[in-house]
Amino acid sequence: MTTIAIDIQPQYRFSCMAANEKRFLHQPENIVDELNRQARLADKRVLIENIGSTSGFFCQSCIEAPLNRSGSVFGKMKDHCRSNHLFAGLPCPADYDHAVETDGDYRHGVCFHDAKESRSTGLMEWLYRQQADTVILGGLATEEAVTNTAKQLMWYNRDLHVIVNLSACCGYTPETTLTAIADMRDLGITVATHSAAIPALSESFSLNALLKVS
Repeated sequence: MTTIAIDIQPQYRFSCMAANEKRFLHQPENIVDELNRQARLADKRVLIENIGSTSGFFCQSCIEAPLNRSGSVFGKMKDHCRSNHLFAGLPCPADYDHAVETDGDYRHGVCFHDAKESRSTGLMEWLYRQQADTVILGGLATEEAVTNTAKQLMWYNRDLHVIVNLSACCGYTPETTLTAIADMRDLGITVATHSAAIPALSESFSLNALLKVS
């Protein structure tokens, strides 16, 4: 069986007020180290990149593919691999084992292009072909795409162990993040505080699954 790490929309655009209706994430690039750490616990790594049509509303700094950002000050693009606006420190899309582009609302889960779940992105089908039994999620934003993706994966495959690594995610506020965590735990989704806790949580999940079978 296979463990898959999924990077959900780790893009600078989600820290841009102009692109996000005044709802932006504070320093979301801080999740990069944890995304890389959880990927080392997995057999394969997947990139989910949102290519929504809101680029016309980006501020000029975001359009210029920011790098080495500090506060609201943006640097210039130094590497053609960064033209996709992924956070500095992440692999280029071509270096991922699989990549999925979503073109719908970035707030709902990334298993579908639309909120009605009528157009699959192909993610669940790819996971099935990989014989995935565990997925580790991180990305943006905790209360929206991350939580909704975890719920979709649990709904459509109850045998899948879904882990959300909070240190690899970024939420809007502590209050909304705590609500999302409670919702996920109520559904049986495993919530890890950081990547170092994932091996023990995976072992515990496997043991409980064996006990249920016996």
